[in-house]
Amino acid sequence: MKSNAKSALGIGGLVVLAAAIGAGVFVLNGSEIAVWFVIGGIPLIIVGGIALYVRGVVSRSGTSEQQYVEKRARAVAQDFQETVRERNDLHTAYPGWEFTADAQFESIAGDLRAEGVAFDLESGAFDLTKSVKNADVQSFEEIAAEIDRVEEDVETEFRSFATDELSRIEDALDRLEEVDLVGREAAIDEPAPDAAVPACRDSVDAARATATETIETAIETVREMGRGDQRPADSDAIERDLEAAADAVGRNEFGAAVESVLEARDRLRDQFSGSFDAERDAVLTLVDAVEDAGVAAHVDAEYIDAIDEVESAVTGMDSALDLSEVSRRRADLRRTCVDVVAALERTLAEEVEPLRDADLPPGYYAEPAIAGETFVDELEGIDDFERFTERWREVAESLADAVGTASTKAAVVGAYDDVAETIEAELEASGEVTDDDLPVRNADEFLGLYYRRNEGVELDPDVPVLRPGDVETHDLSVDVAYERGGTKRTATLSLSGSGYDETATVETRVAGSTTFADVPAGSYALEAEPGDDAFAPIEREVRVDGGTTIEIEFSEQSLRERVCADTDTDMGEHLSELRPRLEELFEDEGHVSTAMELPVRSAHAPCLLAVWAETDGYDATETGDGEIVVFERDQLERELTNVVRYNLEPGERLSFDDLERNFLTAPVPRSVIRDVIADLSEEHSVTTSGDAIELK
Repeated sequence: MKSNAKSALGIGGLVVLAAAIGAGVFVLNGSEIAVWFVIGGIPLIIVGGIALYVRGVVSRSGTSEQQYVEKRARAVAQDFQETVRERNDLHTAYPGWEFTADAQFESIAGDLRAEGVAFDLESGAFDLTKSVKNADVQSFEEIAAEIDRVEEDVETEFRSFATDELSRIEDALDRLEEVDLVGREAAIDEPAPDAAVPACRDSVDAARATATETIETAIETVREMGRGDQRPADSDAIERDLEAAADAVGRNEFGAAVESVLEARDRLRDQFSGSFDAERDAVLTLVDAVEDAGVAAHVDAEYIDAIDEVESAVTGMDSALDLSEVSRRRADLRRTCVDVVAALERTLAEEVEPLRDADLPPGYYAEPAIAGETFVDELEGIDDFERFTERWREVAESLADAVGTASTKAAVVGAYDDVAETIEAELEASGEVTDDDLPVRNADEFLGLYYRRNEGVELDPDVPVLRPGDVETHDLSVDVAYERGGTKRTATLSLSGSGYDETATVETRVAGSTTFADVPAGSYALEAEPGDDAFAPIEREVRVDGGTTIEIEFSEQSLRERVCADTDTDMGEHLSELRPRLEELFEDEGHVSTAMELPVRSAHAPCLLAVWAETDGYDATETGDGEIVVFERDQLERELTNVVRYNLEPGERLSFDDLERNFLTAPVPRSVIRDVIADLSEEHSVTTSGDAIELK
């Protein structure tokens, strides 16, 4: 603690003591005496206390009163010395900082001089003169207070200077960052609003160190930009700018340093602008040539990736200062393009080799003259980049075309045997083959090779489509028969395949024939529809290679075969589960039909009833409305016999409508009724007419 602070505390203690005594007097003797005590007593106590304090200090130190004054003078002078030297040190370290209250230092030095202390403001040295013995202690207390105020002013003004200095450094570095000369990870931090001088100095020193390193990096970056293949014409002026920047950094004049760096950069950019544009365009022209040549499908992806990387990098460059980088990228691109040509040469040799050994028909493949040639040495010997690009484009396009053709031909030859079988089958089936009929790539190549290897076919390459050429034709006769006779039926026959597609009909009760004329030799599909649901359709493969006659017979098909043909579910597996319900319905109704509510989906009901009837020995029939009816023929015979015996007199007629409505349990078709009546006619004189039964 400074000496003036100790004195202040002592005097303050006397004031407190006097106030306490005054309060006691007021309490014990009343207000009037207390007032007089405050007016006269307290000052006497304070003065006496100070005198006793000084005497005590003097007596404790064993010195005289003059010696105490000298001691106090020295302490105050030392405080001022610290303040002056701090100010001088700040001036030296930070020439840009100017303390606006230097007059206060002069004033304090004058006050000290008046009290016998000689003070040198430049060095901070002081000397106590003989006259200090006559100095007033109270004067030194006032000087000490003034020193404290000056210290606060120094701290405040330097903090303001530090904030401004950091802002100037930040602005300077931002200018370098804006033109991509440098990159910074973090901004410069300003000192806290109440930061002391040491903290402010630390912030400024750290910022200056950062600025020095950053600007030196920018200087070297600009210098490196001018070291490429293209040398700037005014390199001396650029170097002078960079040296000026370095000198300014040494003086901590960072704004001036940045200005010189940018001036050098601008000189370099102006001199390189034409060369940069030309170099960049040349690189991108070669990249375009790579894309146009169509080499990507025939070389490893790593080559294309490398070229794409160059394109991406160069496209992103827009400053003449990137000239050296563009030149480096150009060299990389050129080297990669030469490697691409070498790869194409190797691939072409690999693809051509199997074609040389294959037994190929004339006209299918001719080995290109470029196969076996080497272009790498020629390309590497071309110094002019524009001429290199033109020649590379020619060579790469020729090689890519040759590789594409050879690889396609080789693939077709390798897979031909398998695809030829498909072509032959399709020719026989439809009479022509297009590229859409072949589930392979390069289908047109397979069609072309098949055409060249097989006589008797024609190729239209514009479609492309392969068809049989001039072939012999023959007549195909088909004899049709039904397993049993009946009413007149119309059978429909279709013959298709090998481009031939004809339909014929045969109308007959039991047998007939038809002829397909001028059928080209080949294999065909014959489809025959009987025209009667009681008979099954026929599908057959036939071979026509001369005058041919074939026979087909429509076999009668069971109800189950007809109604279950389109049902995927095997109803036999579910019959045991469903049988109880079916038998219950049959017992209640005397029949079961698909018109009833059955325990299966309606689509499966016809098949279910047909399977149940066949399995359990019931009779089943189909009505004209497509309903399936399961019944017992014996029961139907008994019902009709009773009608003939008990409900008809000789010569009487009973309409089918009345018969079905009043006497029959099962709604069977009238054809079934007629069949049963025909069986009964041997025993009873009963017959059927168009709409009734009649007893003779």
